[in-house]
Amino acid sequence: MRHSAIEFADLHAAATYAAAMQRGLVLAIAAVLLLSGCANNSGDPNATPTATVTVTETAPLIEPEPEPTPTEAADTYAPNIGDRALTVGDTRVGRDVLTTLTSVKYPYPPAYAREPDPGNDFVGLELEQCFGKDVETDPDFPAQTTYNSEWVALDPQGYEYGGDGSSWNDWPTPKFPELVTMNSGRCYKGWIAIQAPKGTRIASVIWRPDGTETAEWLPKN
Repeated sequence: MRHSAIEFADLHAAATYAAAMQRGLVLAIAAVLLLSGCANNSGDPNATPTATVTVTETAPLIEPEPEPTPTEAADTYAPNIGDRALTVGDTRVGRDVLTTLTSVKYPYPPAYAREPDPGNDFVGLELEQCFGKDVETDPDFPAQTTYNSEWVALDPQGYEYGGDGSSWNDWPTPKFPELVTMNSGRCYKGWIAIQAPKGTRIASVIWRPDGTETAEWLPKN
């Protein structure tokens, strides 16, 4: 049997179309299977779960500082001795009286009829004492200025040399008014003299009013 060219063309087109449809069906089935496999895997009970860790930054804990232990207030008028010693030129602050050892002169030059004991030199102490302007005076027990017997000079070995209570009322000059009744708001200035062996090195000067060690002054250098 003979077939015309048109019949062969129609048969070829039909075969091509059928092949294309078959390939499309295969691809569609493959896609469905692939999606099904993915879905099954996502629900696999044997699959290892993935842990999720959330990190939260925590502020550091600040411990409160302990309350300071109450201590006694420092005594403003404690003696200026040792670690509290003053330097020449400083003022000892008392309750009613301010006392300053302004300067020390050693040896202090003698004067006519004003000679130290044999082997000694004078130690000149320039003083200033001020009585508080608001301090009430007690007429029965008036405050008095200092005098040379309350002062001693110490050498580096701790030996001390002081006044013996005797002095001249006009020397050294300008003379510090010793044992004078103090008036409120008044300051008293001048020099007193004590004695020390010649060549003594003065390490400090101490004031002992009424025998109480109250203040110590060290050299400036």
